[in-house]
Amino acid sequence: MLLAGAGWWLVRGPAVAHGAPPHAPDIDIDTPSMRAQREAVIALATMPDDPWTLAETLPASAPDKAADKEACGLEDGPQLSKPGSHDEERVQTRAPTPRFLGAQARIDAALRTSADPLDRIAADFVNAGDMRTWDGSDEAVVQQATASTDPRVVSLGHAVCMRAPAIDGCAALTAARWAQADPGNGMPWVELLAQAQARGDDAGVQQAMASLAASTRFDMHLFAVPGAVIRALPENDRDLAAGGDLVTRTVGRAAALPYPTFRPLLDACRNEGGGDAQRARQCVAVSDTMYAHSDTLIPYLISGNLLQRTTGDATRREATRAEYQVFTAHWSPATGLSPCGMIREEVRRLRRNAEIGEVEAMREESRRFVPP
Repeated sequence: MLLAGAGWWLVRGPAVAHGAPPHAPDIDIDTPSMRAQREAVIALATMPDDPWTLAETLPASAPDKAADKEACGLEDGPQLSKPGSHDEERVQTRAPTPRFLGAQARIDAALRTSADPLDRIAADFVNAGDMRTWDGSDEAVVQQATASTDPRVVSLGHAVCMRAPAIDGCAALTAARWAQADPGNGMPWVELLAQAQARGDDAGVQQAMASLAASTRFDMHLFAVPGAVIRALPENDRDLAAGGDLVTRTVGRAAALPYPTFRPLLDACRNEGGGDAQRARQCVAVSDTMYAHSDTLIPYLISGNLLQRTTGDATRREATRAEYQVFTAHWSPATGLSPCGMIREEVRRLRRNAEIGEVEAMREESRRFVPP
């Protein structure tokens, strides 16, 4: 689980797992069509016989734990009781210290005074110090998004409105507004396709499919706001735990937001697009773009399912699922890492997700574990 080594982090906002991907899907790795793909994928990162021992031999994996705890400020965070049973929840036994809260306030101030609109909306989204209720935080996010043309900001505001559509201003933060602010991104058109299908609008379906096929990328912007918070973290490692707490809080909120479903797209493409040759070509184009230009694993993995639904060719689906297995096998194990070391490692990992996208970051992560 994300940053699980610092136990008190898990009560700060929704608990989600982003450090390691979910369990890898079950696949048959011995089908004839899989063998060549499997060899190419496994060449990306060969699994050592004993990855746990390998992890412990890495210099960064075994710092002095006592000194490391003092170095990143964990002792300043809220202290939790130890549960007496598996089902018992941990409760806070001591509030965070003024130093811890002060470090978070400085991060909040850095975000709010930034020239980057993503940083400013991130401050309202993370809601450091619980200055607002969570409903008030959502309202502040929507207020900023309605006045913005930044695609990352509009995307976040739209996602908040999908969860809480009654917020004042949400009527303007539609999927169409997202598509307008984020040209070339296929993600809002996935939602617009679903809407057109639901209302029986054939012309709308055709427009959505044409726009999906013309898309150059599929960006969910899932790591944009956590990335903004990470960039605002202090250079002083003594306050790393305070900053990491805000990162965890932000990731949890971002992961809990709803995003467009791909089911309508999969249905529209089934069996060569229902016998429509033009539709089938559009579906293949969408799969190709998802495969090559997705900022998260979700559309990347969907690309193989989409191609199989369209043409019956399962090669891409098998290849992406095999690479996903490599990703999960090469998720950096926690063995040997101190609590502060785990915070540093997860912040580093999330920073890369924000900088180069989750797919490329996971490939990069896999390569770290290729033995010499």
